[in-house]
Amino acid sequence: MSVQHMKIKKIEYQDQEYEWKIETLELLPNLTLLVGGSGAGKTQILNSIFSLKKIANGASFNGVRWDICFVTEDSVNYRWKGEFKTKKIDELFPEIISSEEDEFDIIEESFYKDNQKIIERNSQGIFFKNEKMPKLSPSQSLVELFQREEDIAPAKENLDKIIFSKPYKAFEDAGIIFLSVLPKDDNYSLIDIQNSNFTVPIKLLLINQYIPEIFQKIKNKFIKIFPQIQDIKVDSVSGNYGSFFVYIKIKEKGITDWISQENISSGMYKTLIHLSELFLTPEGSVILIDEFENSLGINCIDSVTDLILENRNLQFIITSHHPYVINNISPEFWKIVLRKGGSISTKNAEY
Repeated sequence: MSVQHMKIKKIEYQDQEYEWKIETLELLPNLTLLVGGSGAGKTQILNSIFSLKKIANGASFNGVRWDICFVTEDSVNYRWKGEFKTKKIDELFPEIISSEEDEFDIIEESFYKDNQKIIERNSQGIFFKNEKMPKLSPSQSLVELFQREEDIAPAKENLDKIIFSKPYKAFEDAGIIFLSVLPKDDNYSLIDIQNSNFTVPIKLLLINQYIPEIFQKIKNKFIKIFPQIQDIKVDSVSGNYGSFFVYIKIKEKGITDWISQENISSGMYKTLIHLSELFLTPEGSVILIDEFENSLGINCIDSVTDLILENRNLQFIITSHHPYVINNISPEFWKIVLRKGGSISTKNAEY
């Protein structure tokens, strides 16, 4: 049975160790643009959302409380909330903390499906559909521990699709892979490639080889942004020990020689990687982008906004304080971020 894609409806998040919190934030289904001055808390919101993915995969955070609601395509509502115990940690010498003390117990947690409580953790133990469970790890979330249960598996799969996009790290992405890692089946589908853990350059290589029409769409978008470019080439060269290295070349109009990857401008390369990432991200992903304008470049914003609003099942949560971005994305998608002391709140734009 295929998993229904979900969209985050709202979140609350609190860090009791450092005494700050995000008041209830209602998110839009396709695009939410977080607007506000420096230090308002925009990046903290993105980091908090990404932390929920980590908690769903067994991570623990000192003094964190969370409450997240999401909804599927067929209007099934889920809610997951919980709280880690708060420990006082020596701020001057955090390196002396042992690995055991790095794990923080969850003191309460619950998971709901359409307002029905599926599982709960409290001082009395863990109860799955009102049946008490054997003692389990106190620092791992219920979503991690019960991820194979029918009512929880869809939430776990979709929480795993929260992606913090960082195209400025494109040059650090290894385009090297061992042949033994690739499945033997040559019939790659778009879904296979989207759901793989390969880096974007390797996904580009596979798309170019197996689904050239998608590669052509990416190329067309890139050339629309950089009209001086005539063509893009993605190829590979064999390395040692059964590995191969992926490299990208571009060709400018009126120039005979191809430009090798190391000579492509960082702005062009980041834009290509980011456009490719948007095409090759799994359906149903939640994509977090901090400082939209720095990640993409001004000349890329219009094309990427078009991609965001296309009929793909993606949810974007992005931050910006650049006038060009703010003026070119409708205020209906804005959430204005405000801070008062340790409290971060949001409000809709007036338009």
